[in-house]
Amino acid sequence: MRYFGPKTAAYYKRMHEALFATTVDDYRPVIKSADGIWVTDLDGNKFLDFTSQVGIINTGHNPEEVVSAIREQATLATGMITNDFQFSSTHKFSSLKHEEVSPVRLAEELIRLTPVPHPKKVLFEVSGATAINAATKICLAASPGKKKFLAFKKAFHGRHGPSLDLSSSKEVHKLLHQPGLDVLRIEFPSRGTPFKLYMEALVHELDRWETSLNAIFVEIVQGEGGINIPELKILNFLRREAKKRGFIFVVDEVQTGLGRTGKLFASEYLNSPPDVLVLSKSLGAGVPIGAVVARTDILPAGDLTQGAHSGTMPASPLACAAAFTTLKLLEESRLVEKGEILGKYLLEGLHEVIDGHPAIVDIDSLGGLMIRMEFASKSFCEEVILECLSQEPGLLLIEAGDKTIRFMPPLSVSREEIDLALEILDRALERLNQPLG
Repeated sequence: MRYFGPKTAAYYKRMHEALFATTVDDYRPVIKSADGIWVTDLDGNKFLDFTSQVGIINTGHNPEEVVSAIREQATLATGMITNDFQFSSTHKFSSLKHEEVSPVRLAEELIRLTPVPHPKKVLFEVSGATAINAATKICLAASPGKKKFLAFKKAFHGRHGPSLDLSSSKEVHKLLHQPGLDVLRIEFPSRGTPFKLYMEALVHELDRWETSLNAIFVEIVQGEGGINIPELKILNFLRREAKKRGFIFVVDEVQTGLGRTGKLFASEYLNSPPDVLVLSKSLGAGVPIGAVVARTDILPAGDLTQGAHSGTMPASPLACAAAFTTLKLLEESRLVEKGEILGKYLLEGLHEVIDGHPAIVDIDSLGGLMIRMEFASKSFCEEVILECLSQEPGLLLIEAGDKTIRFMPPLSVSREEIDLALEILDRALERLNQPLG
């Protein structure tokens, strides 16, 4: 195919010789440069990025505001401080001019923005998985006599340690895993789930685990499991039951957070806020960082014991500069509101393109620029992804679950770029000789 040029092929040959296998598929472009919503591969092919690098770049590739903040932070004496020491810098030239950059200042912003009730504090980590792991520690510290956790089938919370215990989206993830947490798994209440039947089964399980259940971990929209959209009435019922029974309610916003679903946090779709909220991915705009925002009044002493949890690299100076700038950019550029409007525009456009297509069984979204397109078969789903890559320009898409494509462009995408992506998808479907309408 066109996108698979000689330089890309040579790179993947070296990759197979030098790197252990991870999740990287060698049909995807090897990115040489990126700007806004566009990426360019080693062979000079250009692609519209409708993955946001799996939700990492909500603000787009290389926004100047973020780049300038990282650049100045790297030149400061505090540019490479580890987590064993606190740091505080004041920028003179970047988009953060006259602003304090520090873990404390970033935490204060997250405390201001997140829907978790006061009093609350922040615990920083280096990724979504490690942040989930830290959240389980907070839960155990809050209720040390309760060791069991509730999670959902098709959930994804990370690939190692307790985060993988809570995950069940793909069997391959657990091939090398030694379980640690005691986890009860129930069906995710996808949109259309009968409320009464689900409620009765749920109450039965909660009654069984009343005295031993510590916390409930939930993605408002399941990401890796297939962009599964919830029946909000059921999630709200579960939230009420958790509050009534004293279970800690933890929302994983690693993929949905910071504007992805048309609100700053997907938790805002609930009638009652979570006790704990976990962030990562888009928070750092590509620089590794994770964060746990948690109520302190669930902890016996209002805090963790000093030394009970830490690490060398959480909230590094570069990560703090990137994250603080990202939060400012989302707010000042009104990207969340823009994402909500453009999400509706993209959803309508997708419905028009695939109207009556027999191989596409569902298109849905909770809101914003996180849309699922489910196919009748895994093979056809993969063919569509490959065919979109082969166009000129190409369209970069990524699967979720077994047979679903997730449409997740940066919140900075334009209507014109959405129109172009829809044209590419339309051509791809036509070239696959599938009847339309």
